[in-house]
Amino acid sequence: MQKKSEQLLRKLKFIAEAKKNNYPNAASFAQLITSFEDEEGQPFGCSARTIARDIKDLIDVHKAPLEYDPQNRGYYLRDRAWEFNCPVYEQDFISMAMLGTRLSADLLPEPLRRDVDDAVAQTLAANCSDFFDMAMIESILCASGIKTSIDPVVFKKLFDAWRRKQMIELVYRNPKGEESSHRFEPHLIVFHKGVWYAKGYLYQTREVRVYAVQRMISLHQGGGSFETDKKLLAETKAHGLFNYPKVDGIRLHCDAEIAFYIYEQQRIMQSDLRAQADGSLVLGLKPTVEHEVMRWILAEAGRIRVLEPAWLREKVAAAGRAISERNS
Repeated sequence: MQKKSEQLLRKLKFIAEAKKNNYPNAASFAQLITSFEDEEGQPFGCSARTIARDIKDLIDVHKAPLEYDPQNRGYYLRDRAWEFNCPVYEQDFISMAMLGTRLSADLLPEPLRRDVDDAVAQTLAANCSDFFDMAMIESILCASGIKTSIDPVVFKKLFDAWRRKQMIELVYRNPKGEESSHRFEPHLIVFHKGVWYAKGYLYQTREVRVYAVQRMISLHQGGGSFETDKKLLAETKAHGLFNYPKVDGIRLHCDAEIAFYIYEQQRIMQSDLRAQADGSLVLGLKPTVEHEVMRWILAEAGRIRVLEPAWLREKVAAAGRAISERNS
């Protein structure tokens, strides 16, 4: 592995540890990193002094909001939503993919967790690049805070089918409790807002389906195969997992008492933000999914007022009246 790739992997792993509130420091992280191996099977280790230089580089060059906590003797992220954005070159893809699978293992259920490294090793031994193409980078999206309980055996079978590009036959229980059978091509496995999903097509069609993994009752390989649809990956990356229509022209007035977290999330929200004399904020949102902004407004219990459009203001008011009636 090139030195540049090694340093990049160390930095990404350090940020991942900080995001999990493990409070890494130079010494502890140098010890942790020795448990990893590169694609040639060599120990992925280095000195505490090298890690200290990485930490300084993360703060000074990459502007990571890392701060040392004396009580826990390690670093944490002041903004856990901060992302480490850096260019990844073609020669780094395998190294990045290997790190990605190891980081994802922290979130995957058994027995898949212990099989992740085996899958990487087998793919490398077969000299096959399919596992490390853009499908790998774009379709496994990892985050923390899993909100649902899923069957680990089903998850492993789904992962294997996705990796091998094999059709699956699954029994699915919808939110109403109704069960149905489907022949499905899992083109993507996506972690979205605390829930794992599979997105793809009904077998040998172009009829898009998105299935929540926790609602898969049973699953087995169906024998057929497919080629990963790069267009579906690109569209999902550009428009989101469900591709809901988005509403333009939403303007909100937010009370001063919630202004602090709106400022903190501004890098993600990218709103047209205008501070008012009383500390409140007027936000002009970028095109937003209607039900998502509705849930946010209602969750703030009156601290957000819809300025525009009028139809959304009335919809929020009607929802508020319904809540009041049911809880009076």
